[in-house]
Amino acid sequence: MKLDIAKPEDSQALTEFYKSFPLRGLVEMKIDRDGDFFAPYSIQSDRHLTYLLRDEDKLEGMASFVMRDVLLDNKVRPVAFGRDLRISSNRRAILEWSQHFLPVMDEVFKTFGCEYLFSVLSMSEVQALNAFVRPRTMKRPLPHYYLFRRFNMASVHGRLPWASNPLPHLRIRRGNSSNVDALIYYISQKSRQKDLATVWDTYSFYEKLERWKGLKLEDFLIAFDRNENIVGCAAPWSSGGLQDFIPMQYSLRAHNFRQFLKFGKMLGWTRTLTKPYSRLKIEASLNFKYMNFLLADNGDIFESLLWKAFDEAQENEFLVYNQTRSEYIYRRPPNWISAKMPFGVYLLMRPDQEPPSFLHPANEKAVEMEPFFSL
Repeated sequence: MKLDIAKPEDSQALTEFYKSFPLRGLVEMKIDRDGDFFAPYSIQSDRHLTYLLRDEDKLEGMASFVMRDVLLDNKVRPVAFGRDLRISSNRRAILEWSQHFLPVMDEVFKTFGCEYLFSVLSMSEVQALNAFVRPRTMKRPLPHYYLFRRFNMASVHGRLPWASNPLPHLRIRRGNSSNVDALIYYISQKSRQKDLATVWDTYSFYEKLERWKGLKLEDFLIAFDRNENIVGCAAPWSSGGLQDFIPMQYSLRAHNFRQFLKFGKMLGWTRTLTKPYSRLKIEASLNFKYMNFLLADNGDIFESLLWKAFDEAQENEFLVYNQTRSEYIYRRPPNWISAKMPFGVYLLMRPDQEPPSFLHPANEKAVEMEPFFSL
C-alpha cells in the first residue's frame, strides 16, 4: 500500500469514500460533501493536508489535518487539528495505517511548524474510543490520547407552550459597520477566557469571517443593554451544500423523539426531523443552523438570542450549538425541547512526550469549538 497527499482532483473519490462511513450513535448518519470535499477545511484554514492510503488504485484510508492559529495557555500558537480519519475494514489497511500514524504526525508538525495536535471524538462512538483512546496493546505504534475538555453539542427543536422569553425587551440588532468595532472588542475579550479560541484582535476576526462561506456581518445577532453596551452575540449559519448530514436510520430512542416532535408540530411546539433513508429510500439531509460566535454575559441573554434565532429560522430548521460543560450559562433552557450529544477534545502526543502544563487539572478554561467543526 502507498501513502500519498491528496490533490484537488481527488475530491470526488474522497467524497464517495468518506460518505461510505456512516456516523454511529442514536442517529446513524452519512456525511455528504458533494460540492467540494475540501471546502470545510478551507473555512478553517488555508493550511491543510489530507493523506490517502491506497492499495494500487483503490482507496483504503484517509486522514486530514488542518492548521489553525489559536489562543492556548494565554498565547497565540499554531496547532493542528486531526479530522475525518477513515480506514476501511481491510485488516491490512488498518495495520498499514497504524505504522504510518506517528510518522505522519511528525510530518504534520514539521510542515505546519506546530507542536500540538488536537482531535474531536464523539463519546457515543464506542468503537472509535476503544480503538484509539483505550488501545489494548502498547505494541502498536499509536499516539497517546489525552482528554482535554468535554463538551455537549445541543440541538434545539422547539419550545414548550408555557415558555417565555426571559428578556422580551432586550435590544437585538444586526451587525453593521457602525457596531462592528464594538462587536470585535466584545468577541476578543470573551475569547481570551477560552482555550483554542480563534479571535483575539481585529485582524483575526476579519480573517475568520472572510473565509467563512455564506456568513456575513449582517447575519450576526448582537444584544445590547440599556447603556448600548454589547452583552451577547450569535451568528446563525447553515452549511447546506458544503456538508450535509443524511439520517440513514434512527435508534429506538431517537425514533421516539422524532415521533414526539411530529406530535409537537401539530400543536405548534416543535419542528420535525428528516425521515431516514431506511423509510423513504431517498437521501434527504437534516435541516439545522449552527449558532456560531455564540457568546453571552448570562443565561437570560443567551436564551433571548435563542428565541431570536429560532423565530428567524425556517419552519423546518432547528438550532445547533456547543456547550463546554463548565459553561453553565449555555446549558439547554428547561422550557425548550432539545437534545444533546457528548464529545471530547483530545490532545494526541507521541508515547515518549511529556504532557504539557495546560493539561493540568488546575486549568479549567472552557474551549472554543464551533459546532460545524465538531463532526
